[in-house]
Amino acid sequence: MRFHEFKLTESKLFEAEARIQHAEDVVFWEGSKGAARAIESLKKLEQGGHNDVTIKWDGSPAIIFGRDVDGKFVFTDKSGFVKKGGVERATSGADLEQFLLNRGGGANKDNPDRIAFAGKMKQAFKLYERATPKDHRGYFKGDLLYYTTPPLKNNTFVFTPNIVTYTVDVDSDIGKRIQQSQSGIVIHRQLDEQGNESAITIDANTFFEGNDVLVFPPVTVTKGPQIIDKEIQELQTIVSKNASAMDKLLDKNTLAGLKLSDFSDVLYKYVNQTNMKSDFVQWLGTSSVSKIKQQKMIEYIGQNKAGFDALWQVVSGIQKVKNDIINQFDNHDADVKASIGNNPGGEGYVLAHPQGDIKLVNRSGFTAANRAVQR
Repeated sequence: MRFHEFKLTESKLFEAEARIQHAEDVVFWEGSKGAARAIESLKKLEQGGHNDVTIKWDGSPAIIFGRDVDGKFVFTDKSGFVKKGGVERATSGADLEQFLLNRGGGANKDNPDRIAFAGKMKQAFKLYERATPKDHRGYFKGDLLYYTTPPLKNNTFVFTPNIVTYTVDVDSDIGKRIQQSQSGIVIHRQLDEQGNESAITIDANTFFEGNDVLVFPPVTVTKGPQIIDKEIQELQTIVSKNASAMDKLLDKNTLAGLKLSDFSDVLYKYVNQTNMKSDFVQWLGTSSVSKIKQQKMIEYIGQNKAGFDALWQVVSGIQKVKNDIINQFDNHDADVKASIGNNPGGEGYVLAHPQGDIKLVNRSGFTAANRAVQR
């Protein structure tokens, strides 16, 4: 895998952030055209499209740092930045440490893990303050990958910021840069004083000062997967034959008229919670959806059975193709490798697309492991 340039879009921190959709979920929001887009995007990965696929880093914690309008350096986590009145926009390492220890009325201030975390954040404050140019105004949002230079094991750097463990060849370009650094971060967005987000406009390789902080550019996969043409063709046939029925099922005006505007959100929630390992209607009965709305949805599905059945054929088919692709990416030789426990693979990958980026994540792998973590 190799470094790749930043490629992001605009949003706001204080608004619901637009999700990068799972490949199989695109149909919920874009109908048959979205399904066709997802299928074609997966097919093209074999023909050079893999160059648009980057690692989805599993960093933690999410931090925001930069300089305010007066040039004062600010470093905090995401929760601290959005506190009313900016009361936790720490301007010193000592203040940051105390903010973190006193959260929740100080309920965890004596917890050894909390004390260690606050201490590491205090030390990180110094590194990021030195690295951020004094004439800069504004903030960066990102996820920490490591606080101190990762240890070496079998000629690779090894670090586990959250649940995914990364191993990086020490002799690779990125390995050489890790060796010079003390802390690593992947930056996602730029923010202004009010928290409005925008795309990254700086060159991370030259903007930050010194080598203590390594800003990880996205890393692309270097080898395309082998696609089973028969599976792609079968999916394209299903979409072609059932496009009208699926689009009728997902028609926004019809759903709004029936007061079922959140129908696609409910479908997404079902997949995200169960990975389709239970019947939708049975799951619906256990969900937080009101009983009145549940009945409306069941009646609506009955009236659009052909579209509903085709929808799940498409979703499960895309997921199967996607998971096979992820498995191939995870097992290719690369400078950066990810694993969860003893299993290869990390949070997944992001496929850049002009009509909307697509997330390639194995829901039975990373998603399930992430949910199992006690926080």
